[in-house]
Amino acid sequence: MFAFYNQMAKRLYLILLSLIIIATGCSKYQKTLKNPDMNKKLELAIYYYNKKDYYRASTLFEQLQDNYSGTAMAQKIIYYSAYCNYGLKAYALAGFQFKAYFENFPTGEWAEESLYMFAYSQFLESQPSYLDQTDTFKAMDGINLFVSIYPDSKYIPECNTMIDKLRVKLASKAIRMAKLYYSMGEYKSAIVALQNVVKDYPEISQKEELEYYVVKSHYLLASNSVETKKVERYKNTQNVYAEFIIEYPDSKYLNELRSLNEKCRRAIVKIEEKEKEKQLTTTNN
Repeated sequence: MFAFYNQMAKRLYLILLSLIIIATGCSKYQKTLKNPDMNKKLELAIYYYNKKDYYRASTLFEQLQDNYSGTAMAQKIIYYSAYCNYGLKAYALAGFQFKAYFENFPTGEWAEESLYMFAYSQFLESQPSYLDQTDTFKAMDGINLFVSIYPDSKYIPECNTMIDKLRVKLASKAIRMAKLYYSMGEYKSAIVALQNVVKDYPEISQKEELEYYVVKSHYLLASNSVETKKVERYKNTQNVYAEFIIEYPDSKYLNELRSLNEKCRRAIVKIEEKEKEKQLTTTNN
């Protein structure tokens, strides 16, 4: 029983000690915020930064920026402030500050790192493929800017990896849109969208599937066309089918597309025979 109470007393002591430390820390922080001594603020800001207390550190660094503007210390303050916002996952603001550091101190100690972190922060802001991809394009621009300025940087492998991931995201968005056109029966738009995906993202793994949908879209466009356009569009289907079987001779889609190609052939023969009969009738009359 005595051991139990002893253990409880130790726990209460540790809890009270923690509360005292927190209260003291808060009091010290509040006093420093109001203190006009910038050196004290800088000292405490760096202390909180090293403790990964980015919120308090960031607040103090913000107060320091105007006072140290134009001094050697300004570089350090912008740099630390950017990393505070990065640590708080405020990537847009962090990216802005990293770029501000690079633009204000292009030969500074952390210029290369800051421009990379600007690009990386934009990369983290990129939205999933089913959402708007404006931030993805901005991220690619940021990465390309970094690579153009520091082509031999140690960060180049990371940049290449980010570009690859962003391209996968853009390709996924484009594929989704192309398939949506197909599902809606907008076959002419589907053909253009599908072919653009294949052209713009030749590295994608779904290339065979997309070109299969190109052939099907051509066939469905032809079969749903007015009579005067059917022959031309069936022949277009046969042409893209011929290209498909050359590129994918062992494709799992061959049987289905071979059947469509045969339907095209029969449809063309039927339409041309019908046209000949019509011409003969007209001549005889």
